[in-house]
Amino acid sequence: MRRLRASVLRFVGLFDKRRRDLRLTDELQSHLEMHIEDNLRAGMTPDQARRQALMALGGLDQTKEQYRDRRGIPFLEAIVQDLRYALRTMRKSPGFTGAAVLTLALGIGANTAMFSFADATAFRPMDVPRPGEVIRIFSSTKADPYGQLSVPDYRDFRSHTTTLSGLVAYETNVVAMSKSQDENPRMLLAYLVSGNYFSALDLEPAIGRGFRDEEDRVAGANAVVVISDGLWRREFQADPAVVGKTITLASHEFTIIGVAPAGFSGTDLFVHPDLFVPLAMTHEVAPVLPTNYLDDRANRDLDVVGRLKPGVSVARANAEVVALARSIEQSNPDSNRNRTAMALPEMAAREKLDEGGYQSAGLFLGIVAMVLLIACANVANLMLSRAAGRAREIAVRLAIGASRGRLVRQLLTESVLVAAVGGLVGLVLAYGGTRYLSLAAQSILSNSDFPIAVDFRLDERVLLFTLATILATAVLFGLTPALRSTRINLALSLTAATKTAGGRRRWFSARNLLVASQVALSVVVLTVSGLSIRSFLDKRQADPGFRTDHVLLMTFDPGAAGQDRDQVKQFYDRVVARTKVLPGVTAAALAQGIPLSGINTGQTTALVVDGFEMPVGQDSLSVRSNIVDPGYWNAMRIPIVRGRAFDDRDTTASPQVIVINETMARQYWPNQDAVGNTIHFGARNGPEVQVIGVAKDGKYNDIAEHQQPVVYLPFSQANRSMMTMIVLAKSDAADLSAPIRSEVKALDVNVPVFNVRTLDSVYEARTMVPARLVSQIMVSLGVLGLVLAVVGLYGVISYLTTLRTREIGIRMAIGADRLSVLLLVLKQSVGMVGVGLVVGIGLAFFLTPALAVPFDFVPRDLTILTIVPFVLSTAALTASLIPARRAAMVSPTVALRDE
Repeated sequence: MRRLRASVLRFVGLFDKRRRDLRLTDELQSHLEMHIEDNLRAGMTPDQARRQALMALGGLDQTKEQYRDRRGIPFLEAIVQDLRYALRTMRKSPGFTGAAVLTLALGIGANTAMFSFADATAFRPMDVPRPGEVIRIFSSTKADPYGQLSVPDYRDFRSHTTTLSGLVAYETNVVAMSKSQDENPRMLLAYLVSGNYFSALDLEPAIGRGFRDEEDRVAGANAVVVISDGLWRREFQADPAVVGKTITLASHEFTIIGVAPAGFSGTDLFVHPDLFVPLAMTHEVAPVLPTNYLDDRANRDLDVVGRLKPGVSVARANAEVVALARSIEQSNPDSNRNRTAMALPEMAAREKLDEGGYQSAGLFLGIVAMVLLIACANVANLMLSRAAGRAREIAVRLAIGASRGRLVRQLLTESVLVAAVGGLVGLVLAYGGTRYLSLAAQSILSNSDFPIAVDFRLDERVLLFTLATILATAVLFGLTPALRSTRINLALSLTAATKTAGGRRRWFSARNLLVASQVALSVVVLTVSGLSIRSFLDKRQADPGFRTDHVLLMTFDPGAAGQDRDQVKQFYDRVVARTKVLPGVTAAALAQGIPLSGINTGQTTALVVDGFEMPVGQDSLSVRSNIVDPGYWNAMRIPIVRGRAFDDRDTTASPQVIVINETMARQYWPNQDAVGNTIHFGARNGPEVQVIGVAKDGKYNDIAEHQQPVVYLPFSQANRSMMTMIVLAKSDAADLSAPIRSEVKALDVNVPVFNVRTLDSVYEARTMVPARLVSQIMVSLGVLGLVLAVVGLYGVISYLTTLRTREIGIRMAIGADRLSVLLLVLKQSVGMVGVGLVVGIGLAFFLTPALAVPFDFVPRDLTILTIVPFVLSTAALTASLIPARRAAMVSPTVALRDE
């Protein structure tokens, strides 16, 4: 009698879940329950009991008609009904709801955090109105297809364009700023911009105004400046009366005329300038530049962006740019021979300029999407298992008139609601993830005092991505279970036991396929994780070609303090001489770029190697370069393997000389000694330079890079205003900072000192932290994918084992021992895991080469491809042992009584 009562209540509960669809009153519901229970007590089948009860309450056909009438209600009201029912269903299944929400939260949260990372590092549009109209123009040669423009070339393009509503130019420069003459200057990043910079980009300053075109026409005539919102808040406490105040830039007074919009961080993704100065004021803020800088077509330092006119395509603008470049080449053959131009949309240009970063961001999203697919497969399996328990409910609804489409919509509504709750929890997890990534990025960029930042945001773009992910996730894990749940046999579903309602067992069902897919995707993610760890360990052990210990770095820019080229040279000669005699100093030297530090490591020099035949149409080679003084190799502990280093013989009055590295010597003088050979700077008719020494190879921009040619130019013959002093200390290098600062103040109090750091801290932040961050992200995703896959396998094996309880009882009753039952259950998991491993190893074998360059690892590492399947199969089989052992411990008597 107790079992009969329980069956009645379960059956009646199905109707209780449908009360809002049937619009049954409480009284009618009570009568229905009473009639069904009486009919079941009288020996009727559940189907007969249901029909008799419905007929007693007004007839089955009438009830069906009432149900169909509810399908004619307005769509919005129907959606509200579906949501209410979905909420009740979730409340009645807290275990399922919690597992599904947590699983999706992990997948969606990881995807949201990674999208925020990718958006900040690659995909975010420029912070200007209508960014889709913005294009970037390059000056192109065969050797350098994405080069910058000179000021005269920019003026020609701007004067003759008909496809662009505006064309602006800017150059990034370092400027010494102080708010008063007696204040110590601070080094800030400034954009030297064309006069139409703000107007052409449709930017309205938050306070004051932008530049006028006439303020950029006469050199040195208009000392005006626009400051960034960040500088306004940081240095002027957001004072609205800042307009009209003066600041000192490189010993010249400038008047503040406006504050840039709060949401505008410049026209580059990472570089956020504090100041905007007219190009015509270049010599006032950078006096070390050549006097003809604004008129020399050979000085190509300008970035140029434009805005398309309405209705103009990028292809049309590009055709015009190419035609203009051809005209400029014909008018200026000496400076523009074999030089063309191209126009690209801003996002496409960004991809070309930072191809590795763009690819890495996309691949990160691809890897984390695999984790989301594993989570979706997990929840889909949960829903398939849950659908078997709801088979009778679905059958009753179909029997009384519900359409299959209506039920699919209801089930998808439940999926969307589960995904939405998972998405909300995922946003919380994503916030924590972005905070972690932001701190890691700050650590990477901590080797610079300049406002270079990665701006992580949970803004409307990220929220839209999360919403799209939620909807896609709901369809991914909800559609198949919904379709399968509504494709049932009514007679069988209304009479069969709940546990067997799922139908007959097949060798490889949808559940098995989902688990195998989870395992396969986990193999790929874990393989990438393992390769990332291996890459990080390899970088830890790599030889950079120099030593990083006991070295202090300090950067100066006397030109920013108003010194001319001769004064700059004298300042550096004195500061190096004074530093060398300080207690605790072993050596001191100057360099424009510091290897693996991010400090001017991307400088190149155009040159022609005598006797080397270049490709057709290419006038020169672009070779990585560095400007150093004679003590550089001693301070960096880099040996000269042939010839000599620079010394006092190399002056502005003596023949020009260079030192090259071993790779340069092998590549361009393979069968002879490079020392004594000559090259020409710029072109074949450029200045002749003699090779006087060969330095040992090293790493320059990235620890994982291949060996590449490098040329070293003497500071005495090619001095620059911004240089970094390298100080080799006898003990703790950081202790030398204060005495050196004192020496600099004694020489010129206005010369700013910045980027004061030890070389080992810079090396760690610039080289090791990014590699560690990549490996940590990949390991986190790999562990998450592994856990989700193993939990999914455990859930499926547990469910399938429950369905086979009676079969197991029969086997044990006729003599099967516990070991054979254990192996019977494990055989199910072995099949699923085996298929997943084979597919996953194949995918990893073919996919990892595409990931090798952006992630800096060696693909198809047999050690990793062996360890990953072993770890995954061990974890999977361990998870399968739990339900297998539980099945083996079941008493045959209890199993045979199971329905």
